[in-house]
Amino acid sequence: MKAHTTRKKALYAALMGLAMLTCANRALSQTADSAAKPAEKATVSESLLAIEHAKLNTADASPVDPGHYEVEIGCSWTQAKRAWDGDGAAHSRGLAREQAVGPTLTVGIMENVDVSIGLDYLWLRDDDNAAPTTGEGFGDFSFGGRYRFFTSGKYRIEAAWISGFTAPTGNHGNDDELGASQEFWSWDNSLVVSKDWEHWTMNAELGWSLPFGEKRDDDRGTLIANLAAGYQILEWLQPEVELNYSREYANGEADESALAVTAGLVMPINDCLRVNLGVQQAVWGENADKATVAMLAVKLGF
Repeated sequence: MKAHTTRKKALYAALMGLAMLTCANRALSQTADSAAKPAEKATVSESLLAIEHAKLNTADASPVDPGHYEVEIGCSWTQAKRAWDGDGAAHSRGLAREQAVGPTLTVGIMENVDVSIGLDYLWLRDDDNAAPTTGEGFGDFSFGGRYRFFTSGKYRIEAAWISGFTAPTGNHGNDDELGASQEFWSWDNSLVVSKDWEHWTMNAELGWSLPFGEKRDDDRGTLIANLAAGYQILEWLQPEVELNYSREYANGEADESALAVTAGLVMPINDCLRVNLGVQQAVWGENADKATVAMLAVKLGF
């Protein structure tokens, strides 16, 4: 298993290196083209800074341009030592930890429409589970599309519908390892609005994940509601904060709810490179872990 994991890490590193090399070549070409042109005065107003709509945990309404594609390598570290009961009271729990790393590919196929696929590799630990307490393996395969159905340049607002599926292709749990899969299909939908005011930008997302199939057991769906705001300080720097709410509905069991706060930096370094860095902290919940999440994502556009 250790050698298997090492090969996966090497594959991700090779993909990342190849993508960054391509991006560097593109950046050098753009620099050379700019150098060949007559120098222009740097009189661009600060109010004309390009606004980046992407956020850490809230979707945005801006699809990838037709004929272009983006590759994102993301990683996260989630940990909890406390949890909330059904009355919202916090108490200690055994260590719960999840590490995830994986790529997402997004392709612009026509005006206002893009499609994406994604897959993670996960390392799991849950000391409150009787047995087993650890596990690792590929997570579930996700695929979907985004359709921007409304845009207004005058009011600087966009709206999009994001729809996709999660397929239970990941490692299932057994007597020896925790499973990395949710073990059932789900249909995931979100309505997203992005709005700009000068240097300020805001995203709002309302979504629902509908499980289906025999293996969904008591799961009946998950509601998400996210709100994010960022301020474009420089062309390459946007601090942002978010409120992230989720509620998992179950048949015959107590629902799980959590409210979290995200703070981070969105850094569009140039036309083909963006780095996202941030932390999420759960601040309230019912029947949920009080988790802390550290996130890093590098996105390359071509």
